This record gives sequence, C-alpha cells and structure tokens, in this order.
Amino acid sequence: MKHCFISLLLLCSICFKAQEIKDTIPKSYELKADQYKAWRVIEQEWFSKEYSNILKENKLKMNCNGCESIYMNTVITIDSIGKLKEYKVVNSRKCASTFSKKLEQRFMKWFLTLNFPKELYNSKFEVHLGTGLKC
Repeated sequence: MKHCFISLLLLCSICFKAQEIKDTIPKSYELKADQYKAWRVIEQEWFSKEYSNILKENKLKMNCNGCESIYMNTVITIDSIGKLKEYKVVNSRKCASTFSKKLEQRFMKWFLTLNFPKELYNSKFEVHLGTGLKC
C-alpha cells in the first residue's frame, strides 16, 4: 500500500511538471536555433528601422540621470500564415514609468505589417523590445 501511494505521488508530480512545462512561454532567446535566427533578423531590422524613430517621435532620450531604459516585454503569437495574431504586454519601462497605450501600439505597429518567416509560423514567445543604459 505504501509503495502504491509513493508511486501515485511520483506520477502526479510528473504530470504537474509536464503541465508546467507546457504552459511556459519561451523567451526569444530560448527558441530553437532556426527560430531564434529568424527572430534575430527581425529584431535587428526593427531596431535599425523603428526604434530610434519611435524615440524621436515621442521625444524620449535615455540618460543616466533619470531615464535609464525604454523597453517593452511582450508575448507575441504568430499564426499559421506568418501574421502577428496577437500580442500581450508583460511589462514595460519608460524611464521611471510604464508605457502609455499609444506608445505600446507604436512599438508594435511595424510587427503588425510584417510577414514572419515560416520558421516562426504557429509560434508564441516573449520578446524584449527596446534597450537600456548600463549606468
């Protein structure tokens, strides 16, 4: 009887652990190699084409005297044809506050027009958009 109870506990533990893993949303750096590579190309293009424009448009400047970071962590979901199906902001930081809805939408605007590569079809993962200073 004691062995059955221990076996049952072990089995339940394995089941709960499997559910935790299933429910975990990977961060972009945890993606498979081909997915990570595809995401990095997109991320770098966004940084080079969009990020500085977003900062200028919103009159945002980072400095070590009060605005050390401007970023948004977001879970993105890409559908089966490579379109951004949805996004959910996990957290954001604009100097000492959080993003307005307008700034959040501006950060995501470019991604909504994008055709994601096949490596990212039917995927969901967390991305870090923006940067911070090392003060």
